[in-house]
Amino acid sequence: MRGEYWPDAGTVSAEAASFALLIAVPFYKNEELVAPLLESLFACAGDLAAINAEVVLFNDSPGYAPLAEALEAILPKARAAFVCRLVVNEVNLGFGGTMNRAVADAVARQQDLLLLNSDTVVYPGAFPEMLRVAARDPMIGFVSPRSDNATLASLPVAHRAGDEDAAFAVAPYAALAARLPVFSYVPTAVGFCMLIRWQILAEFGGFDSIFGAGYNEENDLVMRAGRCGYRAVLANRAFVRHLGEKSFSTAGETKSELDVRNGAILDARYPEYLPLISAHFRSPEAIAECLLGTLIPDAEGRLDLAFDFSSFGPRANGTFKAGKQLLKSAVEDWHDRFNVFVLCSEEVYAFHGYADLGVPRCDPDGTEIFAVIFREGQPFHWETVERMAVKGAVTGIHMLDTIAVDCTQLTSPELFDIWQFALLHGDFFVAPSAQSMRQIALRFQIPDRVTRGYSLLSLDLDDYRHGGPMPVVPVPQPGRGVLLVIGNHFPHKYLVPTANALAAAFPERRVVALGQTKADAVQGREVLLNPYALPELNGASNLHGVNVGQLGDDQIAGFYADADAVIFPSHYEGFGIPLLEALAANRPVFVRPLPVFKELWEGQNRNPNIYFYETTEALLQGLQEIPSWRETAAAPADGARRSAREVRELLEAALLKVDYWSIVARLRAVRHDDPPVPEPEAEVESRADSVARFFAERVELVARRVFRAQILYVFSRIIYRIARVPVRVARGISRAVRPRDDAQAGPTTPQ
Repeated sequence: MRGEYWPDAGTVSAEAASFALLIAVPFYKNEELVAPLLESLFACAGDLAAINAEVVLFNDSPGYAPLAEALEAILPKARAAFVCRLVVNEVNLGFGGTMNRAVADAVARQQDLLLLNSDTVVYPGAFPEMLRVAARDPMIGFVSPRSDNATLASLPVAHRAGDEDAAFAVAPYAALAARLPVFSYVPTAVGFCMLIRWQILAEFGGFDSIFGAGYNEENDLVMRAGRCGYRAVLANRAFVRHLGEKSFSTAGETKSELDVRNGAILDARYPEYLPLISAHFRSPEAIAECLLGTLIPDAEGRLDLAFDFSSFGPRANGTFKAGKQLLKSAVEDWHDRFNVFVLCSEEVYAFHGYADLGVPRCDPDGTEIFAVIFREGQPFHWETVERMAVKGAVTGIHMLDTIAVDCTQLTSPELFDIWQFALLHGDFFVAPSAQSMRQIALRFQIPDRVTRGYSLLSLDLDDYRHGGPMPVVPVPQPGRGVLLVIGNHFPHKYLVPTANALAAAFPERRVVALGQTKADAVQGREVLLNPYALPELNGASNLHGVNVGQLGDDQIAGFYADADAVIFPSHYEGFGIPLLEALAANRPVFVRPLPVFKELWEGQNRNPNIYFYETTEALLQGLQEIPSWRETAAAPADGARRSAREVRELLEAALLKVDYWSIVARLRAVRHDDPPVPEPEAEVESRADSVARFFAERVELVARRVFRAQILYVFSRIIYRIARVPVRVARGISRAVRPRDDAQAGPTTPQ
């Protein structure tokens, strides 16, 4: 079979046999390609001498004068720069036939062979690096460099609209290559520039003439040797630019025509080829390369950063307020470094007024990928973690508290695993207080490589001060001493028992439970209570529950304005925005002596309007007479911009440490819950089934060809993962004791 691939090369001289590497460059017409390629080789003359290489220029256009003239004109300069000779084919042999002449020479001389297309530009260091990589493993038979336009060897892959049309620059490649391993195993090499060990050629032959003018002949050779275990690799530190399709632009068939015809031959010979290619493009390694490409700045020097608000709803609570506070500061102060986006639904985008901040919205399940994804709030679903993994090179989380894994009715082994996974495989996280930071560190294993820190939200009361009309919710006329109790239906907020106790102890006062309602209709609609809530509000006439979820900020501010004192009875908090909102409204506030409240008290210069109580009985004693507001020196202006600056410092530290292998490990780990696909039972195929299969196979062949493009495959994989979400959510619900979503599983701040 070897004879079919090898034409007679003739006798090799002793002088020619002394070289260690033969570099073969086939030219077919396209005389304008001669100068760029040869000029790049002139710049690599030192490399060629160091690796003891001979360059052979093949003219495969006999009788075509422009190419012959261009080669003859530059040949003296080439010979002066490095060892070089010109070979003119008597007849057109095509790429495979021409390169088989080089194959025969290389085998006869026992020289490794480097095939180099005429539509390439070689960068210094590429060839020596390819040889170094080839020596790393005796089973490496083929080595290709990285390029700007070479299918699976392309680096980086464009991820922004318009990047594919940007002027070429080698700097983006160099920045990205430095983050990659020295070489990467791949299912095949790329023929535009391919180093082949001579022993491979001696044992398995050269290129099969059945592939005619070219395309897929190199894949055929790689697969032939691959069946004996010889591998193809990419030398990630070597770069050769590829103009693409120029070398065949005047041949009788187009690239697409050649690829389809020759691809069918390849698929028939090697049914393993397409599955290997498909597996490569969906591999963690290939996706990691795409994600690392997001670390290349745009034309203005900015990276793309997304705030993940995918679990936000069109309602008010502390988590959503904290997210908007940070987003606003990031849009104002981070534009020198980042293009800021927000991931949320259209409804959430409109409700919270993110458009007013000038930040564009992206669909959480869209195809965009980012340098950084920062999630506001803990993840409560595997799909959330998986989405972050495939969409961000650097992932971070605002871990607000550990309430949901500590409260017995909220926690589950699955939830703990999700958070442990996020902290184990993420790049950085931020806690909103020293208390939360300590609790997170005590509960989870966090690798040293993970950047972590805490940053109090804004302490500037102006950030929590609201004006506006009184609430539109109908409430009775206030009595003497209105007590506003803040919380929600979760037991740790302790809203219901506190409000009931206050109403019973002070029947002459009006008690408003903001965040909890009685069982009857409020605002004209039925309110369903969480089955895990503590006893409902009692029937006292002076007690009134208000469902806060759909109220706007101005309406909530009206309740503060109407109150004589604010009680925030929560047993467990990560930060505690209501305390600051009460102070911003000039209202005394009663809280438990939690460490986080002590932090806020210190941050407010020990504001005397903050009252601490240990038990509900102590609260009742402290409210026998409602304290008057006491003026105090204003706290230092320590606002949201300070907090955003601290978050950015952690983010920047994580960017400096981003690691290819960490991304690969994260991507591989998120696949742990993919269900196995059962083998179908064998069936007797009907004639109708046979016809359907015939057409399906041809559609599949076209689809496989299309998705050889790396970025198309990666994006299709993201879409596939997104499409699985409803099925996997339904599966999770069916296993769960009760329904769970991000709002139910543990809100971190009061509703």
